[in-house]
Amino acid sequence: MTKERALQLIAESFETLKGTDMLEEDVSLNSEISLLGTESPLDSIGFVTFVTELEERVVKETNKDLYLVLGEISEFNIDNPQLTVDALAQYIVNLSEGEHDRNSG
Repeated sequence: MTKERALQLIAESFETLKGTDMLEEDVSLNSEISLLGTESPLDSIGFVTFVTELEERVVKETNKDLYLVLGEISEFNIDNPQLTVDALAQYIVNLSEGEHDRNSG
């Protein structure tokens, strides 16, 4: 999967959230938008719903049972939980290619 396609899947998932009123305002997605943390347009339930929606799209797109695991995203730091669109898109690309890295503490 290309990064461009991963970004499209993220955008489509945001559109689905907007259609279900889980996202109250229009969000102009760009690579630096924070999906998790204080700057995120998503609340905690919205974030979980977004990840579930996105995961379903990734599985359908790749025909592989892939699961999005925050701890596997090298740019994600649990002590400062920020996750950008760009970091998530790159993670999806790596995951779809079997190149994700597992943090091994």
